[in-house]
Amino acid sequence: MSQSLPLDAAAQGSLTAARPRATPLSRRSVIAVGTGNALEFYDFAVFASLTPVISQLFFPSSNALAAILSTFVVYAVGFLMRPLGAIIFGRLGDRSGRKVTMIVVVTIMGFSTVLMGLLPTFTQIGAFAPVLLVVARMLQGLSVGGEFGTSATYLLEYAPDNRRGIYGAFAFFSSTAGSVIGVFVVFLLTLLMSATTISDWGWRIPFLLGFPLLLLGFYLRYRVSESPEFEEIKADKEREKSPVLTVFKEHWRAILIVIGVVCGFATASATVQAFMPSYVKTVVGLPANQSLGAVLIATTVAIFMVLAFGALSDRFGGRRILILASVLTILLPYPSLVVVGLGGFGAAVAGLLILWVPVAAFGGAAPAMWADMFPTAVRVSGFGIAYGFGTAIFAGSAPFVSTWLIQTSGNPLAPAWYMIVGGIVTAIVVIAAVGRKPRARSAGSSSL
Repeated sequence: MSQSLPLDAAAQGSLTAARPRATPLSRRSVIAVGTGNALEFYDFAVFASLTPVISQLFFPSSNALAAILSTFVVYAVGFLMRPLGAIIFGRLGDRSGRKVTMIVVVTIMGFSTVLMGLLPTFTQIGAFAPVLLVVARMLQGLSVGGEFGTSATYLLEYAPDNRRGIYGAFAFFSSTAGSVIGVFVVFLLTLLMSATTISDWGWRIPFLLGFPLLLLGFYLRYRVSESPEFEEIKADKEREKSPVLTVFKEHWRAILIVIGVVCGFATASATVQAFMPSYVKTVVGLPANQSLGAVLIATTVAIFMVLAFGALSDRFGGRRILILASVLTILLPYPSLVVVGLGGFGAAVAGLLILWVPVAAFGGAAPAMWADMFPTAVRVSGFGIAYGFGTAIFAGSAPFVSTWLIQTSGNPLAPAWYMIVGGIVTAIVVIAAVGRKPRARSAGSSSL
């Protein structure tokens, strides 16, 4: 079966009935989804930003790099839970609805984030502390596994045909905005507290702030309406009895294609968001407040780049933007690390911005492509499972692999190798498997 992908909005509009313009209800839904999505990734940003502190509190070691390596293993555990979360909540999303699924996952994430802030450290309860840390990360990974696929699907099922790129981009925009908020909160800690105070109790504050965000996300999502496309298949009694089994049986090619596209995106995204905060501080040697400030500035600029690339994908077609993103993932990692390695605050900001460009390009064009790979009846399951496995393999391993490459090679530029390989894999997949001509989406058949 040939694999073709509906990415070009103009061509797609000639094949399907035009979607309605975004209504006030759908705009409210976008805000609600974005708020919950931001909470999901707020925690991951806080954890990444506090890695140097958490590593010493839960994995005390005379070797700072070894302690950080242990912490990145815990970070990876959260990603390994994503496929399971995608399976559990994918079925819920395709059987019971997108709305109820988004409410459940944001609740689990909120409580697990608060749990992180209440954990006893190694000095308080010994080896049981890192065990509890792993449990908290498992809960967070489980909820995130159900979040991104569900929220992106919900947004795109509201999107007009000529704005699918920008609607899909908003899913990554809001998650990255959550990262910005997380980094900003930790940045404020470094300005207002001493390193000793942060290590003693200040590190708990960002996690505990997840509770009011949980309440806000729950309230907003409770008030939204169900996705119109899900309501349609529900009314027509076209829901799959076993959406997860159907996805693996009938849409496994689509899963493999999405994982291939996720490869380049995930290696670069996880590196810039999870690995670089500790890299700038530990390897380059910038003070904590300067390293976090550099990450904050670069990420803030990047979230608007995501929307720009989403708009460009609507204008020029998602396939072209994905090819561009893949090529940039091959070309830019090495020079970005060279610039960061020059030392100084300005160099750190510039290097991070360079690395953010391909990530923003993927974030702007890929969500619409991932959703359109699967029919409505199994879309949450298909999107979530493919994205979950892709990020578990490539994003979850990126910080660990990058740190290991530096430790074994002694070369601070070694993390670029991992991103370059990811970019090559994705470039091959996009060029070979992503079709130029779109086909109509329908509730009963995929776009393949």
